Amino acid sequence: MRICILSPIYPTFSNPPLGIFVHEQAKYLAKKGHSVHVITFGNNEGKDYEIKDGVLVHRIKIYNFLLFKGAIFALLMVKKLIILNKKFDFDVVHSHFVGPLTVLIGLASKLTKKRLVTTVHGIGLLTENPIKKAMVRFYLQFPSKIICVSDYVSKLVSECTSKNKIVIINNGVDAEKLRPTLSAMAFKEKLGMKNEKILLSIGALIERKGIDIILNSLPIILKSYKNLKYFIIGKGAEKENLQNLVKKLGLEKYVVFTGIISDDYLANFYNICDIFILMSRTINEKEGVEGFGIAYIEASYFGKPVIGGKSGGTADSIINNVTGYRIDPTNTKELARKVVALLKDAKLSRKLGNKGMRRVKSQFLWEHNVKKLVQVYKS
Repeated sequence: MRICILSPIYPTFSNPPLGIFVHEQAKYLAKKGHSVHVITFGNNEGKDYEIKDGVLVHRIKIYNFLLFKGAIFALLMVKKLIILNKKFDFDVVHSHFVGPLTVLIGLASKLTKKRLVTTVHGIGLLTENPIKKAMVRFYLQFPSKIICVSDYVSKLVSECTSKNKIVIINNGVDAEKLRPTLSAMAFKEKLGMKNEKILLSIGALIERKGIDIILNSLPIILKSYKNLKYFIIGKGAEKENLQNLVKKLGLEKYVVFTGIISDDYLANFYNICDIFILMSRTINEKEGVEGFGIAYIEASYFGKPVIGGKSGGTADSIINNVTGYRIDPTNTKELARKVVALLKDAKLSRKLGNKGMRRVKSQFLWEHNVKKLVQVYKS
C-alpha cells in the first residue's frame, strides 16, 4: 500500500524521543513492504527531506517568529499532502492527534478522494468544557476510522462520535531498538555501581508523569533500603522544580537526572533497573492524561516489574497484581510500600516481570500493531 502519515511531532536530531511512536509505526509499515511517507513539522539538521529506516520524511519548516504559525503549518502540511498525492497516488491518509489540523486534512482527503484514518492518543480529549467538547465532535466527523491507543481513550472518543468508527490498537515496543550494548554487570560498573538497587523513570518531565510523587516517597523507601539509586531519564518543563525538590529532600546522593539519552543507553538502563516507576496522574485543569504509557510496556519487555498511577490508559499497559501495580498516583506511602515489598521479595519481582515480558512479546510489539493497522487501512 501507499501510505501518507501526517503528524505535528516527529523525532529530530536534537529531540529523538519526540513523536517516536509515529516513526516506529511508520518504520514497521515500511518493513512490511509498504511505501510510507511522513509529513511533519520542523527540520532535522537543516534537512527538509530524508529517508530514515525506509520511511520518506518530508519536513515543513516554520519560523518561531511567525504569527499564527500553527495555522500556517497546517495549511502547508495540507498543500504538501496534495502535491505528494499527485505524484504518488496514496491509498490511505493517516493523521495523528485531533485538532483543527484534522479538519484541513479531512477536507484534503475528500478533495483527493483518499480514505482518512486518525489515531487519537488522548491529548485534548479530557475536557468538560462544552465548547471544546463540541469542537472535538466536529473534528471527529472527518476520519472514516478512529484508532484509539487504549480502552480509556476509546471511551473518551465514544463520547464524541459513533462507536462504529472506533478501533483500539495499542502502541508497540520496538524490539530492534531495545537491545542492550553491555551486560547488566558491565553497565553497572561503567556507572560506578555494584550492589545498589535501581529505580527507574523514563518520560517527559511534566506534571502528569508524577515524578514528584516518586521523589516524595524516597525518604520512606530509604528507611528500608539505603543502598539505592533512582535514575530519571528525560527532559521537560518540570526539571528545575524536580531538581529543587531533590535538594529540599536531601536526596542528591540517591537521584540522578540523565537528560535525553541514546536508544542504546535506554536499553541498558531498562536492563539494570529493579523496578520501573511512573506515577501517571490526571491533571484535569490542564487536560493532561496518560493515553497509554509506552514506557511501562518497554520495561515489561525487559522482564521488570512496573508500578504506575491508576490514571488514563495505564490499565492497558499494566495488569494490576499480574505485571505490576496500578496505585493511587498521589499516595506516597502506598508507593513506598509497593517498592519496598518488591525489593524485599525477589521471587515476586521476577514473577511480575516475567508475566509482563511474556505479555508484551505476544501482544505489544510493533509488528502486532502494524498487522492490525493494515487491516483497518483495507477495511
